[in-house]
Amino acid sequence: MTIWAGIDIGNATTEIVLCGGPAGREVLASARTPTRGGKGSLRAVQGAAQLARRQAEAHGLVIDRAAFAPTPPVRLALESVQLQTQSTGRLVIATRSAATTAGDAVGVGAPVPVQRLDEVAADRPVVACATREWGYLEVARRVNAALDAGRQVVAVLTENDEAVLISNRLGARLPVVDDVEIAEVLATSRVAVEVRQGMSALQRLTDPFWLVDAFGLGDDEHDDARVVADQLYDSACAVVCLDEAAPAREDPADAGPEPGAPGPAHVVRLADIAAQANSRRGSVAVDALVMATMGDEEGPPADAEALSAALGVPVAEVESEAAAARVGALTTPGVTPDAVVVDVGGGTVDVVAEVARTVLPGAGQLLTAATAAALEISNSAAEYAKRAEAVTAITAQLVEDEHGRRHFLDQPIDGRYTGWLLTSAPSGLLPFTSRLSGAEWRSWRLAAKRLVIGHNVMTGLQQSGSGAEAVLLVGGGASDDELVRAVSEQLGHTFSVGRGNVNGQLGHRYAVAYGLVTLAAGS
Repeated sequence: MTIWAGIDIGNATTEIVLCGGPAGREVLASARTPTRGGKGSLRAVQGAAQLARRQAEAHGLVIDRAAFAPTPPVRLALESVQLQTQSTGRLVIATRSAATTAGDAVGVGAPVPVQRLDEVAADRPVVACATREWGYLEVARRVNAALDAGRQVVAVLTENDEAVLISNRLGARLPVVDDVEIAEVLATSRVAVEVRQGMSALQRLTDPFWLVDAFGLGDDEHDDARVVADQLYDSACAVVCLDEAAPAREDPADAGPEPGAPGPAHVVRLADIAAQANSRRGSVAVDALVMATMGDEEGPPADAEALSAALGVPVAEVESEAAAARVGALTTPGVTPDAVVVDVGGGTVDVVAEVARTVLPGAGQLLTAATAAALEISNSAAEYAKRAEAVTAITAQLVEDEHGRRHFLDQPIDGRYTGWLLTSAPSGLLPFTSRLSGAEWRSWRLAAKRLVIGHNVMTGLQQSGSGAEAVLLVGGGASDDELVRAVSEQLGHTFSVGRGNVNGQLGHRYAVAYGLVTLAAGS
């Protein structure tokens, strides 16, 4: 019986299968390891040979022949680009959130230091502004004195975290907001303050027509009011100022920079992900884009002779790695022969139809970059966060998953991370953000997978010209349990999308390795 080794050296991992039997296709062993030295390198070939020998020895086998498709790596560049924020002209959002707020109202007036309230005219609406040295007792006393004197104090702003303490001591129910940079507010000419309590959202500051009237804006400033109103949706408090010294409105920013390198590119705008996920304004970053650009293939790669020398057996060279992936993937039970095979890797999505193959940049690595940019976290944290569902820390030892189920932890987390989202990492639960609820994170994560991976699958299908409506996902990226759903939703309900199970037993990772043996043993 001839023992075959199918060896697939990928950009991130190397997979091998050992096969035998009458036709040489009976799976005897399989294994994978991180690729050393980079795909196409001599070091990677030597590492693959070592893995194959170890597996053969562990199973009491002797490798007679190997199958290999020498393929150079695809050079991929990832880039995150900060976009120019939308201009709001003379309107400035001083804050859209605060540690605490009080009141349930809106007030518009000129900003005045709290110590000078007794100097303003009685018929002039003013917003009392207290810098950090003014404590809540003195602020409340001075505002009450001004109100008793008939002055129109319509709102209170303070730098200290004391909004409720001030509000509880006022003689009128005014909107009060803390954690505000008072020096910046005092440099403006007019201020609008709105606070809503309970289940209410902002009503006035999210109305562009109200903003135009309240600030006396000109006809050419209506777009500024629209942009401000849009940015304040989902807020429970906000402070908007009129800055007479602000620069004139600039033309809208371009759609985005062109990729800096030749070749295909996949550009994903964070604003598009947030819009598709209906994310709360301010909960995720939206003023950036991430892109993956694919350049020319490097080469030539280490060939079959190099593998033969490392392994000590004859190596059959298979011309097309894509053809091997398709042959191996289509051994999945229940799959029709016309199905399109999609190999999802770290850098590229490889769409293999019956007569065409399309390689597109933008896969797992691009999804990581988008997650890191949107949540403003490290790439290492984003790599784990993107993969699967998260839990919310209710207490140091109680968490709630995305289905609303609560679980007690065997080991408590640091109490500082109560309220944070946690994801699974090799070291345990990893806190990665406190800006989103579990439901919001789920919605954003799935939208990102649709626009990053699902978009590329759709593009590959269109370019292949295949009329098939069956899509089979294989490769390391198919480990993501949510990927089938994300691709299916992006393609539409007429497509059947599933995950490979090579030869009914190997799962989704070994399509190329098993396909190599199938092609070589059958030739």
